[in-house]
Amino acid sequence: MLQRVLDSLREHSAEFREIKSRLSQIEHAIGGLHRDNAVHSENAALLNARMDRLSDRLARVERRLEIGEA
Repeated sequence: MLQRVLDSLREHSAEFREIKSRLSQIEHAIGGLHRDNAVHSENAALLNARMDRLSDRLARVERRLEIGEA
């Protein structure tokens, strides 16, 4: 009886270690996704700033050439 309980405890301990290992892998993968998302957000912000500067430059050129929107 006691031996069966100990065997069951060992089995559950092994399963628990496996679950902890898998959870660590999932947490690591989520961290990578957060990093990727941060990089994409940074790139989007840089592109938006660049588009704003280009829009400003275009508006100045249109004013100089007097071809802007009426």
